Amino acid sequence: MYFSKKSILAADYLRLSREDGDKLESDSIRNQRSLINDFVKQHPEITLVDEYIDDGYSGTNFERPAFKRMIEDVKKKKINCIIVKDLSRLGRNYIETGRYLEKIFPFLGVRFIAITDHYDSAAESDDADQIIVPFKNLINDAYCRDISIKIRSQLDVKRKNGQFIGSFAGYGYLKDPKNKNHLVIDEYAADIVRLIFHLKLDGYSSQRIATRLNEMGVLPPLEYKRSCGMKYNSGFRSGKNPKWAVTTVNRILTNELYTGTMVQGKNRKINYKVKECRPVEEENWIRVEKTHEAIIAEEIFQYVQSLLELDTRTAPEEESVYLFSGFLRCGDCGQNMIKRSTTKKGKRYYYYHCSTYKNGDGCSSHLISEKSVYEVVLDAVQRQVSLLVEAEKIIQRSGIDNYKKTELVSIEKQLIALHDEVERYKDLKVHLYQDMLDNVVSREEYHEYNRRFTDKLHSAENAKRELEKKKEKVSIEGKREHPWIEDFKRYQTITQLDRKAVVTLIDKIIVYGKDRLEIQFKYADEIQEMMEVAQNIKETEEMKGGFRCGA
Repeated sequence: MYFSKKSILAADYLRLSREDGDKLESDSIRNQRSLINDFVKQHPEITLVDEYIDDGYSGTNFERPAFKRMIEDVKKKKINCIIVKDLSRLGRNYIETGRYLEKIFPFLGVRFIAITDHYDSAAESDDADQIIVPFKNLINDAYCRDISIKIRSQLDVKRKNGQFIGSFAGYGYLKDPKNKNHLVIDEYAADIVRLIFHLKLDGYSSQRIATRLNEMGVLPPLEYKRSCGMKYNSGFRSGKNPKWAVTTVNRILTNELYTGTMVQGKNRKINYKVKECRPVEEENWIRVEKTHEAIIAEEIFQYVQSLLELDTRTAPEEESVYLFSGFLRCGDCGQNMIKRSTTKKGKRYYYYHCSTYKNGDGCSSHLISEKSVYEVVLDAVQRQVSLLVEAEKIIQRSGIDNYKKTELVSIEKQLIALHDEVERYKDLKVHLYQDMLDNVVSREEYHEYNRRFTDKLHSAENAKRELEKKKEKVSIEGKREHPWIEDFKRYQTITQLDRKAVVTLIDKIIVYGKDRLEIQFKYADEIQEMMEVAQNIKETEEMKGGFRCGA
Protein backbone atom coordinates (compact mmCIF):
# COMPACT_ATOMS: atom_id res chain seq x y z
CA MET A 1 0.00 0.00 0.00
CA TYR A 2 1.37 3.44 -0.98
CA PHE A 3 0.59 6.87 0.47
CA SER A 4 1.94 10.11 -0.93
CA LYS A 5 3.61 12.37 1.63
CA LYS A 6 0.80 14.93 1.40
CA SER A 7 -2.03 12.43 1.78
CA ILE A 8 -1.17 10.95 5.19
CA LEU A 9 -3.81 12.47 7.44
CA ALA A 10 -3.39 10.75 10.78
CA ALA A 11 -5.29 10.41 14.01
CA ASP A 12 -3.76 9.38 17.30
CA TYR A 13 -5.93 6.95 19.21
CA LEU A 14 -5.48 6.83 23.00
CA ARG A 15 -7.13 4.33 25.34
CA LEU A 16 -6.83 3.53 29.04
CA SER A 17 -8.84 1.29 31.38
CA ARG A 18 -8.58 -0.27 34.84
CA GLU A 19 -7.51 -3.58 33.26
CA ASP A 20 -4.06 -2.06 32.68
CA GLY A 21 -3.23 -2.62 36.35
CA ASP A 22 0.34 -1.83 37.31
CA LYS A 23 1.00 -0.44 33.80
CA LEU A 24 -1.25 2.51 34.64
CA GLU A 25 1.57 5.10 34.62
CA SER A 26 3.35 3.91 31.48
CA ASP A 27 0.03 3.63 29.63
CA SER A 28 -1.41 6.92 30.88
CA ILE A 29 -3.13 9.13 28.30
CA ARG A 30 -0.41 11.74 28.73
CA ASN A 31 2.41 9.28 28.04
CA GLN A 32 0.62 7.79 25.02
CA ARG A 33 0.12 11.25 23.54
CA SER A 34 3.75 12.23 24.16
CA LEU A 35 5.07 9.07 22.51
CA ILE A 36 2.89 9.54 19.41
CA ASN A 37 3.78 13.24 19.08
CA ASP A 38 7.50 12.38 19.19
CA PHE A 39 6.93 9.74 16.50
CA VAL A 40 5.09 12.19 14.23
CA LYS A 41 7.88 14.79 14.61
CA GLN A 42 10.29 12.22 13.22
CA HIS A 43 7.98 11.59 10.23
CA PRO A 44 7.18 14.94 8.59
CA GLU A 45 5.12 13.17 5.92
CA ILE A 46 2.45 12.46 8.57
CA THR A 47 0.01 15.18 9.62
CA LEU A 48 -1.98 14.76 12.84
CA VAL A 49 -5.48 16.05 12.17
CA ASP A 50 -7.40 14.78 15.18
CA GLU A 51 -7.16 12.93 18.49
CA TYR A 52 -9.54 10.27 19.80
CA ILE A 53 -9.52 9.31 23.49
CA ASP A 54 -11.37 6.46 25.23
CA ASP A 55 -10.42 6.95 28.87
CA GLY A 56 -11.86 4.26 31.15
CA TYR A 57 -12.95 1.85 28.40
CA SER A 58 -11.98 -1.81 28.25
CA GLY A 59 -10.06 -3.23 25.31
CA THR A 60 -12.09 -6.44 25.34
CA ASN A 61 -14.61 -5.00 22.88
CA PHE A 62 -14.85 -2.16 20.38
CA GLU A 63 -18.02 -0.53 21.76
CA ARG A 64 -16.14 2.67 22.61
CA PRO A 65 -17.49 6.12 21.72
CA ALA A 66 -14.22 7.71 20.52
CA PHE A 67 -13.22 4.62 18.53
CA LYS A 68 -16.61 4.47 16.80
CA ARG A 69 -16.40 8.21 16.00
CA MET A 70 -12.90 7.67 14.57
CA ILE A 71 -14.12 4.89 12.25
CA GLU A 72 -16.92 7.18 11.03
CA ASP A 73 -14.32 9.87 10.22
CA VAL A 74 -12.30 7.26 8.34
CA LYS A 75 -15.35 6.48 6.23
CA LYS A 76 -15.80 10.23 5.58
CA LYS A 77 -12.16 10.36 4.31
CA LYS A 78 -11.14 12.80 7.05
CA ILE A 79 -8.29 10.50 8.09
CA ASN A 80 -6.47 7.63 6.44
CA CYS A 81 -3.94 6.73 9.12
CA ILE A 82 -4.35 5.59 12.75
CA ILE A 83 -1.45 5.71 15.21
CA VAL A 84 -1.41 3.99 18.62
CA LYS A 85 1.25 3.42 21.25
CA ASP A 86 0.98 -0.38 20.91
CA LEU A 87 -1.39 -3.05 19.67
CA SER A 88 -3.06 -3.42 23.09
CA ARG A 89 -4.31 0.21 22.84
CA LEU A 90 -6.31 -0.76 19.76
CA GLY A 91 -7.82 -3.74 21.58
CA ARG A 92 -7.22 -6.83 23.65
CA ASN A 93 -9.73 -9.04 21.91
CA TYR A 94 -7.67 -11.40 19.76
CA ILE A 95 -10.36 -12.12 17.19
CA GLU A 96 -11.75 -8.60 16.82
CA THR A 97 -8.33 -6.91 16.77
CA GLY A 98 -7.20 -9.32 14.05
CA ARG A 99 -10.35 -8.57 12.04
CA TYR A 100 -9.62 -4.84 12.08
CA LEU A 101 -5.95 -5.32 11.16
CA GLU A 102 -6.46 -7.89 8.42
CA LYS A 103 -9.85 -6.94 6.93
CA ILE A 104 -11.50 -3.67 8.00
CA PHE A 105 -8.50 -1.30 7.90
CA PRO A 106 -7.20 -2.61 4.53
CA PHE A 107 -10.72 -2.38 3.08
CA LEU A 108 -11.09 1.23 4.27
CA GLY A 109 -7.61 2.09 3.00
CA VAL A 110 -6.31 2.92 6.46
CA ARG A 111 -2.67 2.82 7.38
CA PHE A 112 -2.22 1.50 10.93
CA ILE A 113 0.88 2.14 13.06
CA ALA A 114 1.65 0.60 16.48
CA ILE A 115 4.84 2.37 17.58
CA THR A 116 6.34 0.24 20.35
CA ASP A 117 5.38 -2.98 18.54
CA HIS A 118 7.21 -1.73 15.42
CA TYR A 119 4.20 -2.42 13.27
CA ASP A 120 3.31 -0.35 10.21
CA SER A 121 0.77 -1.75 7.76
CA ALA A 122 2.35 0.37 4.97
CA ALA A 123 5.70 -1.35 5.35
CA GLU A 124 6.49 -4.49 3.46
CA SER A 125 5.65 -7.43 5.71
CA ASP A 126 7.55 -10.65 5.89
CA ASP A 127 6.68 -14.09 7.22
CA ALA A 128 7.78 -13.09 10.71
CA ASP A 129 5.18 -10.27 10.81
CA GLN A 130 2.48 -12.71 9.79
CA ILE A 131 3.27 -14.73 12.92
CA ILE A 132 4.38 -12.07 15.44
CA VAL A 133 1.44 -9.64 15.14
CA PRO A 134 -1.30 -12.27 15.71
CA PHE A 135 0.82 -13.73 18.49
CA LYS A 136 1.03 -10.33 20.22
CA ASN A 137 -2.73 -9.92 19.86
CA LEU A 138 -3.18 -13.34 21.43
CA ILE A 139 -0.91 -12.35 24.33
CA ASN A 140 -2.91 -9.13 24.84
CA ASP A 141 -6.13 -11.14 24.89
CA ALA A 142 -4.67 -13.62 27.41
CA TYR A 143 -3.42 -10.73 29.55
CA CYS A 144 -6.90 -9.23 29.64
CA ARG A 145 -8.40 -12.59 30.57
CA ASP A 146 -5.85 -13.01 33.38
CA ILE A 147 -6.54 -9.52 34.73
CA SER A 148 -10.28 -10.19 34.58
CA ILE A 149 -9.89 -13.38 36.63
CA LYS A 150 -7.73 -11.59 39.21
CA ILE A 151 -10.17 -8.68 39.54
CA ARG A 152 -13.12 -11.06 39.88
CA SER A 153 -11.28 -13.02 42.59
CA GLN A 154 -10.41 -9.83 44.47
CA LEU A 155 -14.02 -8.67 44.32
CA ASP A 156 -15.26 -12.05 45.59
CA VAL A 157 -12.85 -11.82 48.53
CA LYS A 158 -14.25 -8.38 49.37
CA ARG A 159 -17.81 -9.69 49.08
CA LYS A 160 -17.06 -12.61 51.40
CA ASN A 161 -15.56 -10.18 53.91
CA GLY A 162 -18.81 -8.21 53.88
CA GLN A 163 -17.32 -5.22 52.08
CA PHE A 164 -19.66 -3.23 49.86
CA ILE A 165 -18.31 -3.00 46.29
CA GLY A 166 -21.20 -1.31 44.46
CA SER A 167 -20.97 2.10 42.85
CA PHE A 168 -23.92 3.47 44.86
CA ALA A 169 -25.29 2.48 48.26
CA GLY A 170 -28.84 1.16 48.44
CA TYR A 171 -31.64 3.61 49.28
CA GLY A 172 -31.47 4.34 53.01
CA TYR A 173 -27.68 4.13 53.16
CA LEU A 174 -24.61 6.11 52.15
CA LYS A 175 -21.03 5.08 51.60
CA ASP A 176 -18.98 5.76 54.68
CA PRO A 177 -16.72 8.80 53.93
CA LYS A 178 -13.94 7.08 55.88
CA ASN A 179 -14.34 3.70 54.17
CA LYS A 180 -16.07 3.39 50.79
CA ASN A 181 -16.60 -0.36 51.37
CA HIS A 182 -18.72 0.28 54.48
CA LEU A 183 -22.28 1.61 54.63
CA VAL A 184 -23.72 4.15 57.05
CA ILE A 185 -27.36 5.15 57.50
CA ASP A 186 -28.85 8.05 55.55
CA GLU A 187 -31.32 9.19 58.21
CA TYR A 188 -33.87 10.83 55.92
CA ALA A 189 -34.10 7.89 53.49
CA ALA A 190 -33.95 5.41 56.39
CA ASP A 191 -37.08 7.02 57.90
CA ILE A 192 -38.88 6.48 54.57
CA VAL A 193 -37.79 2.82 54.57
CA ARG A 194 -39.12 2.40 58.12
CA LEU A 195 -42.41 4.03 57.10
CA ILE A 196 -42.77 1.63 54.16
CA PHE A 197 -42.29 -1.42 56.38
CA HIS A 198 -44.66 -0.15 59.08
CA LEU A 199 -47.36 0.65 56.52
CA LYS A 200 -47.04 -2.88 55.19
CA LEU A 201 -47.45 -4.29 58.70
CA ASP A 202 -50.54 -2.13 59.12
CA GLY A 203 -52.10 -3.87 56.14
CA TYR A 204 -51.34 -1.43 53.32
CA SER A 205 -50.86 -2.93 49.86
CA SER A 206 -47.73 -1.99 47.92
CA GLN A 207 -49.85 0.11 45.57
CA ARG A 208 -51.40 2.03 48.48
CA ILE A 209 -47.95 2.56 50.00
CA ALA A 210 -46.68 4.00 46.69
CA THR A 211 -49.74 6.27 46.48
CA ARG A 212 -49.21 7.44 50.08
CA LEU A 213 -45.56 8.33 49.40
CA ASN A 214 -46.48 10.20 46.22
CA GLU A 215 -49.14 12.15 48.12
CA MET A 216 -46.52 13.05 50.72
CA GLY A 217 -44.24 14.35 47.95
CA VAL A 218 -41.44 11.90 48.78
CA LEU A 219 -38.91 11.61 45.94
CA PRO A 220 -38.43 8.05 44.62
CA PRO A 221 -34.94 6.54 45.20
CA LEU A 222 -33.43 7.42 41.81
CA GLU A 223 -34.55 11.05 41.95
CA TYR A 224 -33.56 11.33 45.61
CA LYS A 225 -30.00 10.24 44.81
CA ARG A 226 -29.82 12.75 41.99
CA SER A 227 -31.16 15.50 44.26
CA CYS A 228 -28.26 14.71 46.60
CA GLY A 229 -25.80 15.42 43.78
CA MET A 230 -25.08 11.80 42.83
CA LYS A 231 -24.63 11.01 39.12
CA TYR A 232 -26.84 7.99 39.58
CA ASN A 233 -28.39 6.04 36.75
CA SER A 234 -30.13 2.68 36.61
CA GLY A 235 -31.94 0.45 34.19
CA PHE A 236 -35.30 1.75 35.41
CA ARG A 237 -36.79 4.69 33.50
CA SER A 238 -38.44 7.30 35.69
CA GLY A 239 -40.12 9.41 32.97
CA LYS A 240 -40.76 13.13 33.08
CA ASN A 241 -42.72 13.00 36.34
CA PRO A 242 -41.05 10.34 38.51
CA LYS A 243 -43.30 8.64 41.04
CA TRP A 244 -43.10 5.79 43.51
CA ALA A 245 -44.28 2.55 41.90
CA VAL A 246 -45.28 -0.88 43.20
CA THR A 247 -42.03 -2.41 41.91
CA THR A 248 -39.98 0.19 43.80
CA VAL A 249 -41.85 -0.46 47.05
CA ASN A 250 -41.51 -4.24 46.67
CA ARG A 251 -37.77 -4.00 46.00
CA ILE A 252 -37.39 -2.19 49.32
CA LEU A 253 -39.67 -4.59 51.21
CA THR A 254 -37.66 -7.62 50.01
CA ASN A 255 -34.18 -6.14 50.37
CA GLU A 256 -32.27 -7.93 53.15
CA LEU A 257 -29.77 -5.07 53.20
CA TYR A 258 -32.02 -3.25 55.68
CA THR A 259 -31.47 -5.95 58.33
CA GLY A 260 -27.72 -5.30 58.40
CA THR A 261 -26.97 -8.23 56.08
CA MET A 262 -24.92 -7.64 52.94
CA VAL A 263 -26.11 -9.72 49.98
CA GLN A 264 -23.94 -9.47 46.87
CA GLY A 265 -23.02 -11.51 43.82
CA LYS A 266 -26.60 -11.82 42.55
CA ASN A 267 -25.43 -11.31 38.96
CA ARG A 268 -22.22 -12.16 37.17
CA LYS A 269 -20.77 -11.20 33.78
CA ILE A 270 -20.83 -13.99 31.21
CA ASN A 271 -17.07 -13.58 30.60
CA TYR A 272 -14.42 -10.89 30.26
CA LYS A 273 -15.40 -10.17 26.64
CA VAL A 274 -19.15 -9.91 27.15
CA LYS A 275 -20.57 -7.17 29.39
CA GLU A 276 -24.00 -8.74 29.76
CA CYS A 277 -24.73 -10.26 33.17
CA ARG A 278 -26.60 -13.39 34.07
CA PRO A 279 -28.46 -13.97 37.34
CA VAL A 280 -26.77 -16.26 39.87
CA GLU A 281 -28.69 -19.00 41.69
CA GLU A 282 -29.80 -17.75 45.12
CA GLU A 283 -27.84 -20.46 46.97
CA ASN A 284 -24.65 -19.02 45.42
CA TRP A 285 -25.27 -15.43 46.53
CA ILE A 286 -22.71 -14.11 48.99
CA ARG A 287 -24.43 -13.23 52.28
CA VAL A 288 -22.60 -11.72 55.24
CA GLU A 289 -24.54 -10.73 58.37
CA LYS A 290 -24.01 -7.70 60.60
CA THR A 291 -21.81 -5.77 58.16
CA HIS A 292 -23.58 -2.45 58.83
CA GLU A 293 -26.21 -0.91 61.08
CA ALA A 294 -29.70 -2.29 60.48
CA ILE A 295 -32.63 -0.03 59.61
CA ILE A 296 -35.26 -2.76 60.05
CA ALA A 297 -35.24 -5.42 62.80
CA GLU A 298 -34.91 -9.00 61.56
CA GLU A 299 -38.26 -9.97 63.08
CA ILE A 300 -40.10 -7.16 61.29
CA PHE A 301 -38.40 -8.03 58.01
CA GLN A 302 -39.48 -11.68 58.32
CA TYR A 303 -43.05 -10.68 59.21
CA VAL A 304 -43.18 -8.60 56.05
CA GLN A 305 -41.80 -11.46 53.93
CA SER A 306 -44.54 -13.73 55.21
CA LEU A 307 -47.10 -11.02 54.41
CA LEU A 308 -45.83 -10.71 50.85
CA GLU A 309 -46.36 -14.45 50.37
CA LEU A 310 -49.98 -14.26 51.50
CA ASP A 311 -52.83 -13.99 49.04
CA THR A 312 -54.01 -10.57 50.21
CA ARG A 313 -56.37 -8.18 48.52
CA THR A 314 -57.07 -4.60 49.50
CA ALA A 315 -60.63 -3.95 50.55
CA PRO A 316 -62.59 -1.72 48.13
CA GLU A 317 -62.32 1.95 49.07
CA GLU A 318 -60.12 1.00 52.02
CA GLU A 319 -56.48 1.84 52.68
CA SER A 320 -55.57 -1.57 54.07
CA VAL A 321 -56.37 -5.22 53.49
CA TYR A 322 -59.01 -7.15 55.41
CA LEU A 323 -58.06 -8.01 59.00
CA PHE A 324 -57.68 -11.77 58.39
CA SER A 325 -56.78 -11.60 54.69
CA GLY A 326 -54.36 -14.39 53.80
CA PHE A 327 -54.57 -16.09 57.21
CA LEU A 328 -57.75 -18.17 56.98
CA ARG A 329 -57.42 -21.70 55.54
CA CYS A 330 -60.02 -24.40 54.94
CA GLY A 331 -59.45 -27.27 57.37
CA ASP A 332 -60.24 -29.91 54.70
CA CYS A 333 -58.71 -28.76 51.39
CA GLY A 334 -56.20 -26.22 52.78
CA GLN A 335 -57.25 -23.46 50.38
CA ASN A 336 -57.92 -19.85 51.29
CA MET A 337 -61.21 -18.78 52.82
CA ILE A 338 -62.90 -15.97 50.87
CA LYS A 339 -64.69 -13.03 52.46
CA ARG A 340 -68.22 -12.31 51.32
CA SER A 341 -71.09 -10.14 52.57
CA THR A 342 -74.87 -10.25 52.63
CA THR A 343 -77.52 -7.73 53.61
CA LYS A 344 -80.53 -8.59 55.78
CA LYS A 345 -83.08 -6.01 56.85
CA GLY A 346 -80.74 -3.22 55.83
CA LYS A 347 -77.81 -4.52 57.89
CA ARG A 348 -74.66 -5.91 56.27
CA TYR A 349 -73.12 -9.15 57.55
CA TYR A 350 -69.70 -10.55 56.63
CA TYR A 351 -68.74 -14.19 56.46
CA TYR A 352 -66.04 -16.49 55.05
CA HIS A 353 -66.35 -19.64 52.96
CA CYS A 354 -63.98 -22.07 51.22
CA SER A 355 -62.61 -20.91 47.84
CA THR A 356 -62.61 -24.49 46.52
CA TYR A 357 -66.33 -24.78 47.29
CA LYS A 358 -67.00 -21.40 45.64
CA ASN A 359 -65.25 -22.52 42.44
CA GLY A 360 -67.34 -25.67 42.31
CA ASP A 361 -64.36 -27.99 42.72
CA GLY A 362 -65.69 -29.96 45.67
CA CYS A 363 -65.17 -29.51 49.43
CA SER A 364 -67.88 -27.87 51.55
CA SER A 365 -68.55 -24.23 52.31
CA HIS A 366 -67.13 -24.22 55.88
CA LEU A 367 -69.26 -21.10 56.29
CA ILE A 368 -68.33 -18.97 59.29
CA SER A 369 -69.16 -15.39 60.22
CA GLU A 370 -66.43 -12.80 60.50
CA LYS A 371 -67.74 -11.89 63.95
CA SER A 372 -67.26 -15.46 65.17
CA VAL A 373 -63.72 -15.58 63.81
CA TYR A 374 -62.91 -12.24 65.41
CA GLU A 375 -64.23 -13.23 68.84
CA VAL A 376 -62.51 -16.65 68.88
CA VAL A 377 -59.16 -15.26 67.69
CA LEU A 378 -59.22 -12.35 70.16
CA ASP A 379 -60.00 -14.73 73.03
CA ALA A 380 -57.24 -17.12 71.92
CA VAL A 381 -54.71 -14.29 71.69
CA GLN A 382 -55.62 -13.01 75.15
CA ARG A 383 -55.31 -16.48 76.69
CA GLN A 384 -52.04 -17.28 74.86
CA VAL A 385 -50.43 -14.01 75.95
CA SER A 386 -51.66 -14.52 79.52
CA LEU A 387 -50.20 -18.05 79.68
CA LEU A 388 -46.89 -16.87 78.22
CA VAL A 389 -46.59 -14.01 80.71
CA GLU A 390 -47.39 -16.34 83.61
CA ALA A 391 -44.83 -18.89 82.37
CA GLU A 392 -42.16 -16.20 82.20
CA LYS A 393 -42.96 -15.10 85.77
CA ILE A 394 -42.61 -18.68 87.04
CA ILE A 395 -39.26 -19.10 85.31
CA GLN A 396 -37.93 -15.75 86.54
CA ARG A 397 -39.18 -16.44 90.07
CA SER A 398 -37.10 -19.63 90.09
CA GLY A 399 -34.00 -17.46 89.66
CA ILE A 400 -33.48 -18.26 85.98
CA ASP A 401 -33.38 -15.27 83.65
CA ASN A 402 -33.63 -17.38 80.50
CA TYR A 403 -35.82 -20.47 80.08
CA LYS A 404 -33.16 -22.09 77.87
CA LYS A 405 -30.89 -22.34 80.90
CA THR A 406 -33.40 -24.67 82.57
CA GLU A 407 -33.20 -26.99 79.59
CA LEU A 408 -29.42 -26.77 79.78
CA VAL A 409 -29.47 -27.91 83.42
CA SER A 410 -31.65 -30.87 82.45
CA ILE A 411 -29.26 -31.83 79.64
CA GLU A 412 -26.28 -31.61 82.01
CA LYS A 413 -27.98 -34.07 84.38
CA GLN A 414 -28.72 -36.47 81.52
CA LEU A 415 -25.11 -36.26 80.33
CA ILE A 416 -23.84 -37.14 83.81
CA ALA A 417 -26.15 -40.16 83.88
CA LEU A 418 -25.02 -41.30 80.43
CA HIS A 419 -21.37 -40.84 81.37
CA ASP A 420 -21.88 -43.07 84.40
CA GLU A 421 -23.66 -45.63 82.22
CA VAL A 422 -20.79 -45.71 79.71
CA GLU A 423 -18.22 -46.21 82.46
CA ARG A 424 -20.34 -48.94 84.06
CA TYR A 425 -20.47 -51.01 80.87
CA LYS A 426 -16.76 -50.55 80.32
CA ASP A 427 -16.12 -51.93 83.83
CA LEU A 428 -18.54 -54.83 83.20
CA LYS A 429 -16.63 -55.78 80.04
CA VAL A 430 -13.30 -55.75 81.94
CA HIS A 431 -14.69 -57.83 84.81
CA LEU A 432 -16.36 -60.22 82.38
CA TYR A 433 -13.05 -60.95 80.71
CA GLN A 434 -11.44 -61.61 84.08
CA ASP A 435 -14.33 -63.93 85.02
CA MET A 436 -13.68 -65.95 81.85
CA LEU A 437 -10.00 -66.26 82.74
CA ASP A 438 -10.99 -67.40 86.23
CA ASN A 439 -13.46 -69.90 84.72
CA VAL A 440 -16.38 -68.13 86.42
CA VAL A 441 -18.11 -68.00 83.03
CA SER A 442 -17.56 -70.17 80.00
CA ARG A 443 -16.12 -68.87 76.74
CA GLU A 444 -19.57 -69.09 75.09
CA GLU A 445 -21.15 -67.13 77.97
CA TYR A 446 -18.35 -64.58 77.74
CA HIS A 447 -19.03 -63.89 74.04
CA GLU A 448 -22.79 -63.62 74.61
CA TYR A 449 -22.50 -61.23 77.60
CA ASN A 450 -19.72 -59.26 75.89
CA ARG A 451 -21.94 -58.71 72.84
CA ARG A 452 -24.78 -57.47 75.04
CA PHE A 453 -22.51 -55.14 77.02
CA THR A 454 -20.95 -53.81 73.79
CA ASP A 455 -24.37 -53.03 72.32
CA LYS A 456 -25.40 -51.25 75.51
CA LEU A 457 -22.11 -49.33 75.55
CA HIS A 458 -22.46 -48.18 71.93
CA SER A 459 -26.07 -47.16 72.53
CA ALA A 460 -25.09 -45.06 75.56
CA GLU A 461 -22.16 -43.48 73.69
CA ASN A 462 -24.40 -42.57 70.73
CA ALA A 463 -27.00 -41.04 73.05
CA LYS A 464 -24.26 -39.09 74.79
CA ARG A 465 -22.95 -37.70 71.50
CA GLU A 466 -26.43 -36.61 70.40
CA LEU A 467 -27.07 -34.97 73.75
CA GLU A 468 -23.76 -33.10 73.57
CA LYS A 469 -24.80 -31.69 70.17
CA LYS A 470 -28.11 -30.63 71.66
CA LYS A 471 -26.31 -29.04 74.59
CA GLU A 472 -24.15 -26.99 72.26
CA LYS A 473 -27.19 -25.82 70.31
CA VAL A 474 -29.19 -24.93 73.44
CA SER A 475 -26.16 -23.18 74.92
CA ILE A 476 -25.91 -20.94 71.86
CA GLU A 477 -29.64 -20.25 71.89
CA GLY A 478 -29.50 -19.50 75.61
CA LYS A 479 -27.11 -16.64 74.96
CA ARG A 480 -29.50 -15.03 72.53
CA GLU A 481 -32.32 -12.71 73.39
CA HIS A 482 -35.81 -13.88 72.48
CA PRO A 483 -37.55 -10.84 70.96
CA TRP A 484 -40.62 -12.93 70.09
CA ILE A 485 -41.49 -12.99 73.81
CA GLU A 486 -41.58 -9.20 73.83
CA ASP A 487 -43.78 -9.28 70.72
CA PHE A 488 -46.37 -11.30 72.64
CA LYS A 489 -46.04 -9.37 75.90
CA ARG A 490 -46.75 -6.16 74.00
CA TYR A 491 -50.36 -7.35 73.73
CA GLN A 492 -50.97 -8.09 77.43
CA THR A 493 -53.84 -5.60 77.55
CA ILE A 494 -55.22 -6.21 74.07
CA THR A 495 -58.97 -5.63 73.76
CA GLN A 496 -59.26 -5.22 70.01
CA LEU A 497 -57.58 -6.98 67.11
CA ASP A 498 -55.79 -5.02 64.39
CA ARG A 499 -53.81 -6.14 61.36
CA LYS A 500 -50.43 -5.65 63.05
CA ALA A 501 -51.41 -7.90 65.99
CA VAL A 502 -52.62 -10.65 63.62
CA VAL A 503 -49.43 -10.44 61.52
CA THR A 504 -47.15 -10.38 64.57
CA LEU A 505 -48.69 -13.22 66.57
CA ILE A 506 -50.50 -15.61 64.21
CA ASP A 507 -49.16 -17.99 61.60
CA LYS A 508 -52.50 -19.24 60.24
CA ILE A 509 -56.12 -19.84 61.22
CA ILE A 510 -57.63 -23.16 60.12
CA VAL A 511 -61.40 -23.33 59.79
CA TYR A 512 -63.01 -26.76 60.24
CA GLY A 513 -66.54 -25.48 60.72
CA LYS A 514 -68.56 -22.65 62.20
CA ASP A 515 -67.90 -23.96 65.72
CA ARG A 516 -64.32 -25.12 65.33
CA LEU A 517 -61.19 -23.11 64.60
CA GLU A 518 -57.53 -23.97 65.05
CA ILE A 519 -55.25 -21.00 65.62
CA GLN A 520 -51.56 -21.63 64.97
CA PHE A 521 -49.38 -19.03 66.63
CA LYS A 522 -45.94 -18.01 65.49
CA TYR A 523 -43.05 -19.54 67.47
CA ALA A 524 -45.29 -22.44 68.46
CA ASP A 525 -42.34 -24.75 69.26
CA GLU A 526 -40.60 -22.12 71.40
CA ILE A 527 -43.84 -21.35 73.24
CA GLN A 528 -44.44 -25.05 73.95
CA GLU A 529 -40.89 -25.46 75.17
CA MET A 530 -41.21 -22.47 77.50
CA MET A 531 -44.55 -23.75 78.85
CA GLU A 532 -43.03 -27.15 79.61
CA VAL A 533 -40.11 -25.55 81.45
CA ALA A 534 -42.52 -23.45 83.53
CA GLN A 535 -44.69 -26.50 84.25
CA ASN A 536 -41.68 -28.53 85.42
CA ILE A 537 -40.61 -25.72 87.73
CA LYS A 538 -44.15 -25.40 89.08
CA GLU A 539 -44.43 -29.16 89.76
CA THR A 540 -41.04 -29.19 91.48
CA GLU A 541 -42.02 -26.26 93.67
CA GLU A 542 -45.35 -27.86 94.56
CA MET A 543 -43.58 -31.07 95.60
CA LYS A 544 -41.40 -29.00 97.89
CA GLY A 545 -44.44 -27.10 99.10
CA GLY A 546 -42.92 -23.83 98.05
CA PHE A 547 -45.06 -22.87 95.09
CA ARG A 548 -47.71 -20.22 95.61
CA CYS A 549 -49.90 -19.34 92.65
CA GLY A 550 -49.63 -15.67 91.74
CA ALA A 551 -46.83 -15.09 94.27
